Amino acid sequence: MSENKVSVAGPSYENYITCPYDPVHRLAPERFAFHLTRCARNFPASKMVRCPFNNTHLFQRHVVMCPNRAYFVRYTNPDKLPPAEPPTKPFEIETSEDWDAEPPAPTYDPAKRCREGFVIVTPQGSSLSGRRKFREKERRRFLDNDKF
Repeated sequence: MSENKVSVAGPSYENYITCPYDPVHRLAPERFAFHLTRCARNFPASKMVRCPFNNTHLFQRHVVMCPNRAYFVRYTNPDKLPPAEPPTKPFEIETSEDWDAEPPAPTYDPAKRCREGFVIVTPQGSSLSGRRKFREKERRRFLDNDKF
C-alpha cells in the first residue's frame, strides 16, 4: 500500500522585509504597505518621508535615487520620449472586379417565402380553430400543387 505524503514548506524568512521605523519588525512583502501606515502612527517624531513614486518606500533621503522615479519622470515629460515610428503608407491592390456593378438583388422576405413556397409552417399565436383552418388551407394548397 503506497501512501502519498505531502510536505508543506514553512515560511521563507529570506523574502521578509525589515520595517524602516523599527528594525525588529520583519514583514511579508504583501503586508508591507499596510504595516507602514500603522507603524507610522507609533513613530510620529521620525523624520522618514514617504516616497511619492512608490508608497512602500520610506526613507530620509530617498526621492533623488528612487528606482521608481523613472516612471514618474517619463510620465511628466512626454515630449522627451523617443520619436514614434512614422506610419506606413496604405497600399492599394489593383483588381478587375467591381462589386458595385453587381445586379441588384431583392431582399429576403421570410413571410413571402412561406406564403408562396412550399414550406410546412406551424401556426402560432392563434386559437385552436384558427390553427385548424390554417392547416386545412395549407393541406389544400399543397395537394393542389401536387406537393404531397
